Amino acid sequence: MALSFGFWSEQETQVGQSYARRLHELVDEVRLAEKMGFDCVALSEQHVALGGISSSAPEVVYGYLAAVTSRVKLRSAVTLMPQKINHALRSAERLAVTDILSHGRMEFYAGRANTTIAMRAFNVDPNETLPQMEEGLALLKKSMREDIFTFEGKYYQVPPRMLVPKPLQKPHPVIGIAATSERSHGWAGSEGFAVLSSNIYQGWDYQAKLINTYRRAWKRDELGPLDRSRIGLPLFFGIGPTDQKAKEDYAEPLMHYARIATDAYPRLAKLSGDYAYMSESQPAAQRAGKDWDYLLNESATTVCGSPDTVIRQLEKFEALGIDEVLLHLDSVNHEKIMEAIEMCGRYVIPHFNDKNNVVRPTEEILDKIRAMRPQK
Repeated sequence: MALSFGFWSEQETQVGQSYARRLHELVDEVRLAEKMGFDCVALSEQHVALGGISSSAPEVVYGYLAAVTSRVKLRSAVTLMPQKINHALRSAERLAVTDILSHGRMEFYAGRANTTIAMRAFNVDPNETLPQMEEGLALLKKSMREDIFTFEGKYYQVPPRMLVPKPLQKPHPVIGIAATSERSHGWAGSEGFAVLSSNIYQGWDYQAKLINTYRRAWKRDELGPLDRSRIGLPLFFGIGPTDQKAKEDYAEPLMHYARIATDAYPRLAKLSGDYAYMSESQPAAQRAGKDWDYLLNESATTVCGSPDTVIRQLEKFEALGIDEVLLHLDSVNHEKIMEAIEMCGRYVIPHFNDKNNVVRPTEEILDKIRAMRPQK
């Protein structure tokens, strides 16, 4: 199967610019992404974030996007599942309604929250985010699959009730989780979920290890929509007419993003044993924040360069056996993002979707023709 391409945004707004204007720019970016052949648009959910990240209500944006797009899949990446942020039944209701309005184009990817800023604002106990996500997904599935359902768990107790309305896709849209630990990769596989896998800058070997953990654990949910495993990678992304131009435009923003992770994850690791593994990524994130060569070539998180270079880099990720890439298009201004979407659609996506229809150098074709001629 061809590699699928997603456009992933956190609605990041540049210093000195308007959050309101940025939201309208995002809509224009999504519409262009659909036109240029992207398969999926994924929006992050971030609350009370410091700085420019402003995707606080993606569920509202999905409803709007459903009306101004026609083909591209709309994906939460991710819906935060702590009960005090998103009650699982409310998530099911919003998912069902937007699935109907988009004519069956919604996908639901969940996460447990990874910022202390949001957790403290909503009075979320970091020791409970993981079990609440897992129980919340069980409730979400049950409410959509069964006509009248009931649920009894530690966090959710629901007497016999009916989800109204139910989603257009049956039994329900694709469900996945964002995962950065071996434990979460294994759990996602055992539940028959899709996975959005990240190694937090720790490199190719660790990324392969996470993917293999998911594959080994994957078991089809006989009542679910997926008949095979689905592995996606979120990749930090930059593209330009030349490698040098791409580096000039994107290197500092992409390294800055790594530095943010360096600051945030150790704090989380100290708060709960469920997040303790994140401290292991700190040396790699620190290196990624100051060493461009490591970030680009060794961290297995980042793609940046000319279209030809980007294609070669993505082929290396494709060799891991993944199904899709979500290109993180943020951290630069709107004009650069639109340019990146167009370049990706013109040069990169066709290479992976329909190689035989991509124009190649005449000499390359002639060499193959000559090689196939009968030898005298």
